[in-house]
Amino acid sequence: METYAGPREYQYDTLRFLLIALVVLGHLLELAEGFPHREFLYAVIYSFHMPAFLFLSGMFARFDRIHYIFGLALPYLLLQTLYTSFVHALGDPYVHVEFSRPYWLLWYLFALMVYTALLPVYDSPSRWGRGMLAAGSVVLALLAGCDPSIGYQWSASRIVAFQPWFLLGYYYRKERPWRERLEGMAPLPGAGMAAAAAACCAALEWLVFRCGISAKMMLGAYPYGELHYGWPQRLLIMCCAASAVFLLFVVAAPRMKRRLPLLTTLGQNSLSIYLLHGFLIQLLRLKFPWLLSGTWQVLAVWGLILLALGNPAVGRCVRFLFQAGWYRRLSGRLEERRRARAGAGSGGHIV
Repeated sequence: METYAGPREYQYDTLRFLLIALVVLGHLLELAEGFPHREFLYAVIYSFHMPAFLFLSGMFARFDRIHYIFGLALPYLLLQTLYTSFVHALGDPYVHVEFSRPYWLLWYLFALMVYTALLPVYDSPSRWGRGMLAAGSVVLALLAGCDPSIGYQWSASRIVAFQPWFLLGYYYRKERPWRERLEGMAPLPGAGMAAAAAACCAALEWLVFRCGISAKMMLGAYPYGELHYGWPQRLLIMCCAASAVFLLFVVAAPRMKRRLPLLTTLGQNSLSIYLLHGFLIQLLRLKFPWLLSGTWQVLAVWGLILLALGNPAVGRCVRFLFQAGWYRRLSGRLEERRRARAGAGSGGHIV
């Protein structure tokens, strides 16, 4: 999901791997009923992994017309068709091809389409303006649960509920002087800040579970009335996610710039893991659920999915198909031919 053109920053590739691995594990846990402490682990994952992923996507977001059309809009239409057709063919009678209700994990791709289209609105020149937009997005996220008409259709509820994380990531990237000061922090104050952030994160996680907040409340897809909770619970969920995002991106990321051979490589190919792992999950759900009957089986399948789909060869193919690679190559060749013809024509006149 990377759109930023610049030098490779390995710490964010490593974080991509961590987050996409949690995405895959979360989807496997939905099927693995015998996994130890399944509900607890599932809730911990969903308390922060999607906010963190959207924060990361916001950091590297930019509006590019070609990428928007051929790297977001067309892939959404194609994958929506493929996923719904695939699941229907496997025997799920409740799924059919439609484009106004993003299928399962494709809500994230659709949300990126909306957020990217809004970048000109987000791109305030002043810190005060950016602060007001960020604060307004938090208010909207809290209010979204009050309206029962906002739900899965067009992923409207999730788009509003998770908008602050994309926006904050986008603004965080722009605060380069502040980030450089954090990276240059002395070891002792840095360790103290890391310990304080970890303690705050652990305390908020404990408070979330103490208040009886379920993973379903963290999805951002259901109105308050349906799950019998309200905006204070959503605010607590957001505070918990914010502490984890701070720990990952402000505290940890500046101190993990080294390339980690396997993890960093898999993180560089997180797009292929995200787009393709759903086909394998649905195949397991509908045809081979027994493969997830034991703890070690779940862990083995988890590892195999990450290694197979995060392979650089698979990653290159997916980027070529779904990040406008084919279009750019085709348009480049057509431009070369046009210039060659123009040069040949002008050369003929000179002779």
